[in-house]
Amino acid sequence: MSFSKKILKTIDGILQICKNPWLLNVIINQNENWEKKTPDFYKKGFKQVSLDQLFPNFDGRLETVAFLDGGSLITDLLLLKNACKEFEQCKYFEIGTWRGESIANLTDVAADLNTLDLDINDYKTYNFTKEYANAHGFFIRNNSIIKQHLGDSTKFNFAGLNKKFDVIFIDGNHHFDFVVSDTKNVFEHLIHENSIVIWHDYGFSPEDIRFEIVNAILKGVPKQFHDNLYHVENTMCAIYTPKNFDGNVLKLYDNPKRIFSVDLKINVEQ
Repeated sequence: MSFSKKILKTIDGILQICKNPWLLNVIINQNENWEKKTPDFYKKGFKQVSLDQLFPNFDGRLETVAFLDGGSLITDLLLLKNACKEFEQCKYFEIGTWRGESIANLTDVAADLNTLDLDINDYKTYNFTKEYANAHGFFIRNNSIIKQHLGDSTKFNFAGLNKKFDVIFIDGNHHFDFVVSDTKNVFEHLIHENSIVIWHDYGFSPEDIRFEIVNAILKGVPKQFHDNLYHVENTMCAIYTPKNFDGNVLKLYDNPKRIFSVDLKINVEQ
């Protein structure tokens, strides 16, 4: 099967799930097959590290949260924000924009903001609906601070950026081949010795590991960096950090180790 046919098949599958949500059970069952392919050492996922371990001066404030399908958890967004705060004049690159919710929360903590997403021709090629295409980039339209790169990440010239980034967020197509491709490109072209790399949807939820992504990360990340891969507790994210932490193993239905406080305000979109 050609690469383009694989993409079309994947997109058709996504559209079918939208029409028939019960098909999600089929995907979850497929997760068991990916778990069987996972090396024994990672059968329970990556070692877990907490947000306060990663960031002792944790900042829990956010300005832009939609609480809609396809977005990130509050804790996912806070992971990105606090990672950027680790660097002065942070340089940030993101693969996969969706509504732009994640990068919109970083305008006060990063000086160089970049996002890569499909352009309008890609949406037409892959038969996405007009409504789906129009939803992309909602929060960052006409935002001159954010550099929007357009194109398919499997074809994009990452080397042409000629720049290294402090924080990189991989949140594009979540199927194995795409995550491997994005990960390899990031580690080959975009990181420096202190860079932080974050993958979204490492889990279906903070306690339900997505083993397709685990295997894709392990294949895409050079082996010398595998010891620095972690699952961030209370998030759906995996992280690569050059710092070393004492991690713990995920225990399903374990009692909460941390309780979060939330102060929520509603801003009505006009």
